[in-house]
Order: sequence, then C-alpha cells, then structure tokens
Amino acid sequence: MLAAGLAIPASIIAQDSTYYGKDYSLDEINVTATKLDTKLKDVSTRIDIVSERNIREANGTRLPDILKTVPEVFIKSYGLTSSLQTISINGLGAEHTLVLYDGVKINSYQNSGVDLSLLPKENIERIEVINNGVSSLYGSSALGGVVNIVSKNRGFLSGNRNAAVDASITRGSFNTNFYSIGLYHQLSSFNARAYYTAETSDGNYEYHYDNGIENILKKRENAAYSLFDIGTNLQYIINDKNYIRYISTYSDQDKDVPGIETGTPPSPTNQLDRNWNNILILENTLSNRLSLKSSANFQNNYEKYTVGKYTDNYYRNVVYAATSELQFKETNYGFTTGYNYSYAQLNSNAVANSALRNEHALFISSFYKVTDGIKVYPSARYDYISDIDEGAFTYKLGLNYQPFRSIDLSLKGNVGKNFRAPSFNDLYWATGGNENLKSEHSMNYETGLLYSFRSFTNGHIEFTYTHIDADNKVVWAPVSGTIWKPDNIAESVSNNFAVNTSLAKTIRPELSFELNGGIQFTSSKKTSESYAGDPSKDKYVQYVPRQSAKVNLHVRYKITGINIYYSHTGIRYTDAGNKNSLSPVNLVDGNITFSAKLFDIASSLKLEVNNLLDTDYELISGYPLP
Repeated sequence: MLAAGLAIPASIIAQDSTYYGKDYSLDEINVTATKLDTKLKDVSTRIDIVSERNIREANGTRLPDILKTVPEVFIKSYGLTSSLQTISINGLGAEHTLVLYDGVKINSYQNSGVDLSLLPKENIERIEVINNGVSSLYGSSALGGVVNIVSKNRGFLSGNRNAAVDASITRGSFNTNFYSIGLYHQLSSFNARAYYTAETSDGNYEYHYDNGIENILKKRENAAYSLFDIGTNLQYIINDKNYIRYISTYSDQDKDVPGIETGTPPSPTNQLDRNWNNILILENTLSNRLSLKSSANFQNNYEKYTVGKYTDNYYRNVVYAATSELQFKETNYGFTTGYNYSYAQLNSNAVANSALRNEHALFISSFYKVTDGIKVYPSARYDYISDIDEGAFTYKLGLNYQPFRSIDLSLKGNVGKNFRAPSFNDLYWATGGNENLKSEHSMNYETGLLYSFRSFTNGHIEFTYTHIDADNKVVWAPVSGTIWKPDNIAESVSNNFAVNTSLAKTIRPELSFELNGGIQFTSSKKTSESYAGDPSKDKYVQYVPRQSAKVNLHVRYKITGINIYYSHTGIRYTDAGNKNSLSPVNLVDGNITFSAKLFDIASSLKLEVNNLLDTDYELISGYPLP
C-alpha cells in the first residue's frame, strides 16, 4: 500500500537558500567529525555529507528517513516511523556504528546501539557519515563507521530582523498527523531557538502475508503510536573568538509494538521511551593557531517494555560525560589532543545491579603536509574501561595524495585498529550475562580515489574499497534449554567496494538539478565457529545486503521542486546457515514542493509519496512494510 503525506509549512523568514542555484565544490566543504576541520577533498577516508537542503527535501520526519538516502547506509527497519530503526555500515551491526550528536556519543551503554527513530530531523542542520572505523578519535563502537549529527546553529538573522517563527502541519496515510513549531530570537550577543513537534498514527497499513496456502491481504495490528519532541539551542557569542552553546533535546514516544508477523494476532505489547539529552559546549580561540574546546553531556534515557501481564521491564540509562580538547593548526601542521571522561549507569529489573562504568580516555589526532600534494593523518587513543578492568589502545594512519596540479584527483587510504567494549546487556543480563567478556577488536583498511570535475556539470566520482577483519566478537549462543550466554568467540571479515557520484548544474537562475547516489557490493562473512558444527561458519552475516544502490534526483524550477529517491536492496540472508533469504527490493519515493514568498512570509506545500511502485516487501523477515 502506498504511503502518502501532505505538508504545509510556513515561516516568517524565507527558507535558507544557501545551496540553491549554486554548484558546490569539495574545496568549500569542511568536515568537523575528524576533529581537524578538514576540507572534504583532503581527508584520508570516504565521508558523505548530507546538507541542510537535502534534509529539508527528504520525505519523513525523523533521522532514518534521511539516512536511508545515503549510499553506504543500510537501515534495518521494523515498521513505520516510530518502530525500531537501526543502522549498518560496511556489513557490521548497529553496535559497531558510532552515532554522535554535535560530537557527543549517544550510543546506549545498555546495548551499544542507537534506535534512530528517537531522533527527529527538526533540529538537524547537517549529517557527516564516515565510511570507516575511527576508535582512535571516539573510542568504543566505532568499528564500521561513524555518523555525526550537527544540530541547527543559526547565526544572526539578516537585515534588521531579530525573531522568526516557523510552523508545519502534515496529514498522511494511516491517520498520521504531524505538527511542528519553531521559534527563534536574538538579542545582542545572545540567540535562542526552541521547537516542538508532535506525531500520531494508527499505523494500520495493509500488506500481503503468505501463510503457506495462499497470499492474503492483512492490516498491521497493534501498531499505533504517539510521540512528541521538545528542544532548545542557546548560544552566547562572547566575541568573535569565544562562544558558549547549550543544546537540550527531549523525546517522548508511546508506541504499540506489533512484533514479528506469524499469522496469529500480535501480543498486546507496548514500549515507552523518554530520552533527555543535554550538551554544553564552550569554545575559546586563544590565538590565530590555538583554540580550546570543552563540552559536557548529561543523558537520562528511560524505556519501559510491557507484554500484557507477562512482561514488565524497565531500563534507565544515565550518562555523564566531559571532553576537553586543545587544537593547534597552521598551514603545514596541526593537531587536536584531549581527555574524555564518561560515567554510565543502568538501572533495570532485567540486569544485575552492578551495571556501572567509568571510562577515561586520552587522544591525539594530527595532520602533516609533507608536500603540496601529500598529507598524512596519524591519530591514537587510549581508553580505560573500569567494569571490565581493561585498557584499549587504538590508532589510525591516513594518507591523502593529490598527484596533479591540473587535475582534481585525490588518492586516499588508511589503516587502523578499533574496538567495542561489551555492553551492559552482554555483561549483566539477568538470565545469561557474562561478566568475563573482553572487548571486540578490528583491523580496518581502506583505499580509494576521488575525482572532481567542473565542466558541463560540477561533480565528483569516488571509488572506495574497505576491508574489516574483526575478532573477539561477542556472540550469544545456547548453553542449555532456553538459556543463552554471550562469549568472545566470533571472527568476521567484511569487504566492501563502493562507487559514488554526485552531479550538480545550474542551467538558468531559475532551473537547476542535482543527481547523486552510489552502488555498494558487500561481502560480510563470519569466519569462526561458535560451537562444534556451527552452520554459520564461512557464511554471510544475516541481513547484510550483498549489493545495494541508491539514486537521488533533485530538480528545482522557479517555485517548484521535484525530488525522487530510488533504492535497490539486494538479497539478505535470514538465517545463520544462509538457507533462507529475502528477495531484492526496489523502492521509489518522491515528493513535489511548491514555495512562495510574500513580504517576510515564506510558505510551501509539499506532497510526498513513499513506495511509489506499491511494492510488498520486508527489510527484516517477519516485519512487513507498507
């Protein structure tokens, strides 16, 4: 069944037109997730940037709706907007992909992952996706890749305006309703932004189910949800060299969980999530070459999971973290060095009371310009994790080589060691945790080339090969009856080859287009036995597509915009022995927008459709999608 929505946003200031009618080059795009504020064409690893414009144009209201358009990202979707959505990069799981919010880690200490559905796109200005592991910068969980979410940080309004209001109303399929309002105000050196969003849906979409005798049309049951988000960004600009920022976000989700489709009515399952995240950032420019940045973070995340009268579990994750880093930068050399501390505690009736961790880390990241065409990027970090009494030393060495002055070609490569500390669930789960677990490790290798061109169209094409050799991986295996227990007994090898391209052209001031996308070929195999006769040895990892492709087309003519998103998700094995699989999926999403401005009021109408081809499909077995 097609899913459609109609959105009517309005604002008292014109929408940001920074990217409209201009063909951007990689010389102008800076990357902050490297801790060195490096130009995109100079980095030693593949990085994708999702701009504010692309975020605004994408369908949907939450982070997974944006990330599913990024070529190297596979979103494991268990349903509609508020259902569990996890990420996979380079054939590794959500626990091996680090997610940052303004540079602050938000992966759960409970399970090492992030439910992406908890993050609205309302406060996201830009997203940086690093294609490879960087534990040498960020520590645990950064094995497969890193996603850095940059929150909206508007400077001062143009002209004499000092306030802005924007609002949006959306009506969609399955009785889905979405409302948002944002307020912005500036006063002298202080500016503030606050927003509120709310969304409800019955979630009762139609799908086909094969019961072994016939293919019957059903409606998803027990899938309704109600959620809202509140947030604020405060900024005090002391002078042109010093500022203070405070970001606070709160998400509240009350959702029914339909669970896996078995042909029988779902159990009355409900999940309540309440997540509060606070970030304080102080940045001081000490001189033309020296700056100091410090941040503090407090997270209080609560989840309650109930299944009728049989299951009633709660989980409260509390995190305190602080980072201070000193950056030195001149033309040919620079470094960032610092200290990170985090305290995490989990209180739950499903884990032991000893789920508490103190983590200390020292790190340094640097670059050195050997010649005009050669830059090297060494980095290293040492982490100490208290509850497993273990230290982890990680490192990375990257190279960017630009051999020609007349051709914009970059050859890049890197090698590094990464790790993931076991989660609280791994260690302390009441019916099977293993407190003797140690950290997982990986050696990552990446090589590639990036060619940029400015001719009839502006754009670039990039080829990347990534190899990840992981060992000591935590695997849960049966020990007796229904009892499962984790152990450090798994090894895996992931090989990923990718081709990415982007084209942009302004044909006339009122007409422009942008085309971007990529093709991925992934081989991710488990290379060890978890027990004698383990059928998963030398088999492909479950739910990792063997190949995938994404193409995004954006056309803008005067007040009209057309955005089309195509994705191909290849075969995914659904069992450890690779005997069963899900068929490849081809999806087309799209939207049409109409914008107008009268005096200081900008308004737009947006019609968006998901699954334009009306495809019956599943990304995860047993979880049909509309």
